[in-house]
Amino acid sequence: MTTTAPARPASTEIDVVPAPDVRPRTRLQLLRKVAVAVSGVALILAGIVMMVLPGPGVVAILAGLGLLGTEFPAARRVSERVNGYVRAVWHKVRPPKKARPDA
Repeated sequence: MTTTAPARPASTEIDVVPAPDVRPRTRLQLLRKVAVAVSGVALILAGIVMMVLPGPGVVAILAGLGLLGTEFPAARRVSERVNGYVRAVWHKVRPPKKARPDA
């Protein structure tokens, strides 16, 4: 003998799940995001130009990535990865100073 679950009563109402509290972006938030995007890209482009012209090209590129990382998670991940590579190269080029024994 097999048993089955009792039949559910037919519901005429549709179960409505409330939507999460999502507020539309205000104009100020959107303006900030656009301003950060434009200035971050401008810094990166200036850094690329400074790679062939005199100037701190790598610093400008890292600053642009850091600025973009304040608003865009993908840029933050790229910035962290690039910073790790730059630090590793820096430590290979300039190893940390050894501590002098006190005389």
